[in-house]
Amino acid sequence: MLRQIEAWEDRDRNAGADLETSLTLADTAEELAAVLSPHVHAPYFGRMQVNIGGRTQALYIGKHAFQDLKGPHHVVSWESDVGGLFYQTRTEWTTPTRLRGTVLHKRQLDVRDKTLLRVSDLYDARAGGETGAREQVLIERLGEASTTGMRDVVQTLQPEQNDAVRLDAGRNCVIQGAAGSGKTTIGFHRLAWMAHPERRQHQADAAHCMVLMPNEILADYSRKVLPGLGLDAVTVTTPERWALGFLGVEKMTLEDRTLHLLLTDRDTTRRKQAWLRAKALGSARIEEVLRRHLRDRLQGNARATHLEQRSEYLGRTVTYRIDPPALALLIAQTVQVDSRLGYRHELTRQLHAHFAAQSGADAGDAAAQATWQDLLGRVLRQVFLGLQPVTETRRLLADPQRLQAIGADLLTRHQLHALTLDPLAGVPRARTASIDVVELPAILTCYALLSGIGRREGRALHEYAHVVLDEGQDYSPLMYRMMARATRPGHISVLGDLNQGLHGYKGPNDWREVEQVLGGAQVATLTRTYRSTREITAVAAQIAQTYNRSGSPVVGVDRSGEAVRRSEGLGLQGLAGEVRSLLAAGHRNIALVTRNVLEADRLSPALRLHDVDAQPITTEQCRYRGGVVVLPVHYAKGLEFDACVAVNADNDHYDPAVEYERRLLYVTVSRGLHALSLHAPGALHDLLKPPPPLHPVLA
Repeated sequence: MLRQIEAWEDRDRNAGADLETSLTLADTAEELAAVLSPHVHAPYFGRMQVNIGGRTQALYIGKHAFQDLKGPHHVVSWESDVGGLFYQTRTEWTTPTRLRGTVLHKRQLDVRDKTLLRVSDLYDARAGGETGAREQVLIERLGEASTTGMRDVVQTLQPEQNDAVRLDAGRNCVIQGAAGSGKTTIGFHRLAWMAHPERRQHQADAAHCMVLMPNEILADYSRKVLPGLGLDAVTVTTPERWALGFLGVEKMTLEDRTLHLLLTDRDTTRRKQAWLRAKALGSARIEEVLRRHLRDRLQGNARATHLEQRSEYLGRTVTYRIDPPALALLIAQTVQVDSRLGYRHELTRQLHAHFAAQSGADAGDAAAQATWQDLLGRVLRQVFLGLQPVTETRRLLADPQRLQAIGADLLTRHQLHALTLDPLAGVPRARTASIDVVELPAILTCYALLSGIGRREGRALHEYAHVVLDEGQDYSPLMYRMMARATRPGHISVLGDLNQGLHGYKGPNDWREVEQVLGGAQVATLTRTYRSTREITAVAAQIAQTYNRSGSPVVGVDRSGEAVRRSEGLGLQGLAGEVRSLLAAGHRNIALVTRNVLEADRLSPALRLHDVDAQPITTEQCRYRGGVVVLPVHYAKGLEFDACVAVNADNDHYDPAVEYERRLLYVTVSRGLHALSLHAPGALHDLLKPPPPLHPVLA
């Protein structure tokens, strides 16, 4: 590998027939060297002895494929079909040349800084198959300290995770996994697998892919896994930031008044109304409601459109004209075409054909198009007059009679009623122009119907090659519908956990609803959680079993650790002492997780008075840099820490009678890798009390 890199970096050896060719060859060689160089210190992590067509040979498994042209040591990439055998229980395969291959031996190699530190035999056909060492290698890796960024798990990918990564290419997929199951990491690994050339017609160009994360804090945390997987060019952002940028309204303030009401209002009726209104607004059927509304608006504008223009074409005068009946027919044909590029693009095509027929020219003749271009622009301006996605969507939603007229057969009576209510009237609005997150999918849909949706490249709109949606339980069905329109068919990967939904007022009721909206999807369930110790997992499982919707219990890796710490009746001084105790135990990255932003804002300066310096993470502009941090539960979601302190973990802060509150508590206690501390000023939450002893205690 070093010889190859040196050869690529030697510009004198990459000479062509002329100067331009030589420069091109040298630049290409340098790019190849740059790709391979990061793997020199650990070129492989596994070795398989295989028999192919009667010949036994060794294959090394690494993050990047490498063929040694002057020796027998070849490295196959983990994303390849052969590399996938390293993780699978399957031991036989057929090569592209139709030779039969059999795996004889698998060995894990711990290579760091060009030094072989450890060898673990995972599989030996002569000794009866699996050795059980794979679990031990995993447990040793899980025992390492947390980092400030997401890490790849290429070396310790487990069979069920590998199966999820390699779900059929070209088909949408949903990966359901409990907290700590690695589903987000697996989503990035699936994207790397999709980018491999062996995916053929389904191969995804990383530069044309996108990953949507729930917030910018987690997006920044996740971006750090990209270089190791060869995905540097992938766009990682949040659905709201992407949508605002696509709409061209980045400067508008984004707010979630529904969430604010749910967290602060004690009026059960208003909370229920706000929940139902948000669910109705995120229904996939809103797309058809908007279609009908826009159809009528376009036809209304067409009634006042009577235009004509005389132009010279091929030495003769041609009169181009469009009147209301002709335009109404073209609009009717336009709205019947389900084009990803939108009504404006389709109507433009229809108008070109209309004017071409009047001149006797070909619709694609550029010279002919120039003669009617001015008239075409005037027609489009008249037809789309006043149709701004934000204002038009709000105009429709504010008109109960209009909603009833066009949506009575699409929406249920309860949905229509919910849309006519305004439970958020008492929630303050931003002082600047703003968009609410629950109305954003409808506004995006309006824009998509009018002007199209997809990946912008200059003025053109293209399909995304592949899109990964993290925390998929918090996307509305309407948002799923829009992402499906923006992406190649069958190229959406959804990652989520129905038990961790913090925004149920937006999300689907179950994965079947997502399958229906996407037009089909394969579902994989990750049944194990790898993040936490046995002790922490038991606490999380105790909470999850009270509302489990995934159908699978939380099962942890058999990794023992510290006993869960429970502190009742201790004030701020006791909390600070707990943090110092965790630091003294060697835990570097510690999170104090609060119920909401206000508590986090108050806690950070208060801890400083007790000699504990904790960085507050209370907005999406904050970044996790390690150490001791204070953050609300909705920002902690997706992150992991050496130790976690659940602050104010009592019934007053997490109402045991409300499922949403129990979900928040589940997310809170499942953030720690090695240690969990439960802290309450009074009695701990009912679900956090220590379990009764298995045997009576003898006096």
